[in-house]
Amino acid sequence: MAEHAAGSRGRADTWVVVPLRGLEAAKSRLGGQLDAEERLDLVTGLLERTLAAATGCGGVDRVLLVSPDLAALELGASIGVETLREPGRGLNAALRAARDHAVAHGATTLLVLPADLPRVSPEAIGHVIAAADTLRDGTRHVVAMVPDRHGGGTNALLLSPPDTIPFTFGPGSSIAHRAAAIAAGAALVELDGELTLDVDTPDDLLLAEVALSPAEHVDSRHHGTVIPLARSPSPSRVEIVALDGIPEIRPGDDLAALIIAALQGTPGLLPLRDDDVLVVTQKVVSKAEGAMVDLTMVQPRAEATEYAARWDRDARQVEVVLREAVRVVRMANGVIITETPHGFVCANGGIDASNLGPGSGSVVTLLPVDADASARGIRTAVRERLGRDVPVIVSDSFGRPWRWGIVDVAIGVSGLEPLEDLRGFPDHDGRVMRSTVRAVADELASAAELALGKSAGRPVAVIRGATFARGETAIRDALIPGEMDLFR
Repeated sequence: MAEHAAGSRGRADTWVVVPLRGLEAAKSRLGGQLDAEERLDLVTGLLERTLAAATGCGGVDRVLLVSPDLAALELGASIGVETLREPGRGLNAALRAARDHAVAHGATTLLVLPADLPRVSPEAIGHVIAAADTLRDGTRHVVAMVPDRHGGGTNALLLSPPDTIPFTFGPGSSIAHRAAAIAAGAALVELDGELTLDVDTPDDLLLAEVALSPAEHVDSRHHGTVIPLARSPSPSRVEIVALDGIPEIRPGDDLAALIIAALQGTPGLLPLRDDDVLVVTQKVVSKAEGAMVDLTMVQPRAEATEYAARWDRDARQVEVVLREAVRVVRMANGVIITETPHGFVCANGGIDASNLGPGSGSVVTLLPVDADASARGIRTAVRERLGRDVPVIVSDSFGRPWRWGIVDVAIGVSGLEPLEDLRGFPDHDGRVMRSTVRAVADELASAAELALGKSAGRPVAVIRGATFARGETAIRDALIPGEMDLFR
C-alpha cells in the first residue's frame, strides 16, 4: 500500500508507525488466561487488524511497521506495508528510528499506533487525524493523544511535525507526553473512543473478546459500540432504566444476585453494553451489609437529648449521628452537619431512617464501611455472571450549600473515573479551560435518581449511552483536601 500510495500521490505527508516488540513473547501477562499458541494468535490477529485499518484510512499516506521480529516484518510485508527492522533496543528507541526513517522520506505528520488495539478501524484513525487538523494554524506544532482507558498510558500519539516532542511510552506516558506538549507550546488535543482499549490485562481481554466478535468484523458500524470516555462528544440521547423486581433487602441478602436477576428480568436490557453504568442506592447496600443500628438499644447522651428536645428530633438518632462523626461541623436549626470516617461532609452523617421496611421507626442505616468495595463486589459479580464489565456507582442523597433540596451523589465507585478534569483543554470556542472539573459520577448518580424516585421501591438503575472514563480511582480522590477546603 505504501509504495503505491507514495507513487500515486508524490511526497508522503502523514505516516502511521506501528511498533511491535515481537510475536512470540508478547502479552505474557495473559499467561493465566491464554496458552502460548493462543497468545500468538491474538497478537498476530491484532497486528493484522491494525495494519489493515491503517492502510484503509484515507488520511494516511504510508504505513511503517517497526520491529526486531523477522516474522512480524514478513507478515507486514505480505500485507503491503513498509517495514523497518530495529535491533530490540526498546520501544522508544524503535520509534526514534522509525521517525528518522519517515522524516527522511518526507513525513510531516507521524501517528504512532500500537498493535494491540482491538477496536482500531479506519474511522478511528481518521478521527485522530481530523482532530489534529482542526488545530493547525500554520505556525503551531500539534499533538493529538489517545490515553488508554485507565488514563496512564498512551494508546495513540500524533505529532506534527514528527519531532514536536520526544517519545516516552511506558507507565505514566500520557502524563509525560501531555507535559512535553505543553512545554513545547504545541496545540494539544486528547481524544477517546475506540482506541482507548488495549489488551494487557485479563479485564482488557474480556472487553477485547467483545470487540473482536465476528459480527464486528463483518460490519464496521459495530465499532460505534465502544467504551465512552471523557472528552468525547456529549451524547444526544441517554437512557435510564430503573429495575423492578428487587425485593425488600435484609441483612445478609446477596444483593448482587438480586440485581442480576432484575437485570435478566428487564425486557430489552440484556446484553449489557460497554456504555452502561449501574447505579445502586446506598440504602440497599447498607441493609444487605448489615450497616444498621437498632435504636431501641441506643442510650443518648445529655447533649443529644437536649438538642433533640429543642428541635423535635429523635434523641437516639441524634446520638448515633454524633457517635459516627469524625468531626461535627455544625449543629443548628435542627440540622447536624458532620464529617464521616469516609471524608464526606453531609447532613446527619448520612444516617437515615427512611425506607427501612418492617423496622421503620426503630432502626437507622449507616453508610457502608467502604462503598468503593461494595461497588466493586457488585461489578465483579455482574461481570462473572453476565460477561460484561459494567461500572458501578453507589449513590446517596446529599444536600448542597446555598441551595434548597437534595440531589444524589456518588459515595462509592468501581470501574469509572469519578471526575473529568477539563483543565488545559479548549472549550467549544477554543478558549482553554482553567478550572473546569466535571463531577461525572455525581451527575450519573443524580440522573439515575430521576428514574428511581424516593418512594417507588426501585433502588437500582442502568444508565445507557452516557460518556465516562473507565478507571479504578476511589471516591475519596473526588473529595477536596482539607488544605484546599474554603469552608472548614
